[in-house]
Amino acid sequence: MAQSEQAREVARRLGLVSHPTLDQLAEAVALFAPLGWAMCGRWHMEGTLRVLRQAGNGATDDELDEAITDVWNNENATLLKHAAAPMRRWSNSHYPFKQLVWDRVSFIEKAIEHHFAGAYEASTPIILAQIDGMSRDLTGQSFFSKGSNDPYLDDETIAGMETNLPVVRALFSEDVRPTGDYGKVSRHGVLHGRDLGYATRVNSTKTIVLVAALAEYLPKIADNAGAQLRRQYEDGVVGSTELDELGRLVDDRQVPELLNFAYDFDTEYLNAVLLNPAPFNARRQLAAVAHKHGLDPEAFTLDEDQTGWRWHYTIPAGQTLGYAARPSTSSERRHPDVWRWDDPATPGTFPWNDSTGWRSDDDFPRSPNWEPRLVI
Repeated sequence: MAQSEQAREVARRLGLVSHPTLDQLAEAVALFAPLGWAMCGRWHMEGTLRVLRQAGNGATDDELDEAITDVWNNENATLLKHAAAPMRRWSNSHYPFKQLVWDRVSFIEKAIEHHFAGAYEASTPIILAQIDGMSRDLTGQSFFSKGSNDPYLDDETIAGMETNLPVVRALFSEDVRPTGDYGKVSRHGVLHGRDLGYATRVNSTKTIVLVAALAEYLPKIADNAGAQLRRQYEDGVVGSTELDELGRLVDDRQVPELLNFAYDFDTEYLNAVLLNPAPFNARRQLAAVAHKHGLDPEAFTLDEDQTGWRWHYTIPAGQTLGYAARPSTSSERRHPDVWRWDDPATPGTFPWNDSTGWRSDDDFPRSPNWEPRLVI
């Protein structure tokens, strides 16, 4: 791809019409990736341009490595420390899988602490191992496998450009034989003990920057993997009457979607009551939010009176979850008064008329099936 075409591609992926640095960014992708630097949208613009000027003045590859490393560990240090943080937003559809993602991020963040303490002999192998496991979980094969079934290409991100991750992967996947002090950024050399010179600030920084690029490239793949695991889980619990340790239904089909629906619907009501006082069209909002979360609006029962509103919904396991709200009557909080329903039977009236079966949000803990799965 010609440089001008590459610049247009960078612009499209960044959502820019034009920018004076686009040609330089395209040049940076083409120049830095063969050195093992995975580009992404979180690169430091001014520092990147400065390194490009050094390249134009004849800097060697080693000098460019050191210059890029300085940028990431100084001007871009905050983003380097939080390279894996975006991964915590992945895969909200299946919380056991999301917990694994969080556990993996915790390992990476510990490795980054080692990096900033100068313990590159620890940071580099920890991160390489986590990239290995993460890519296997999401794509079925390691990022470092020469026969990987994922091309690490997309049509949306800087990370997914054809001159970026595929090029970087070749360096990280290089075989190292025989044992020696090579100082390469090869997963094989590091984790198989073949390269005794790997523990450098440059190599450690490259592995963390690779995490940042993968965090940009992998979200949709991670979300799809989590959704598939969720479907498999649901297929396995159909008809179960068991309860978990908190008394929640094991057959919780549609519960995550319903809890997310309740949160968003309540937010719309809160905005109408507090932030932008106006009549709240409960029926219209219910339809919009239900569609957003893949639920059928016609499956909800919605009632309103002059005080507030309530809805209920019966999930496939036969349990009915309900929610009611009205403007706050409390002198201690501005948030609306909220009650929740969690019972095989359906509610017959508003909780401010008869609270039997309803549980106020002022009372903790909530009913079991209203307690979300938590990731810690």
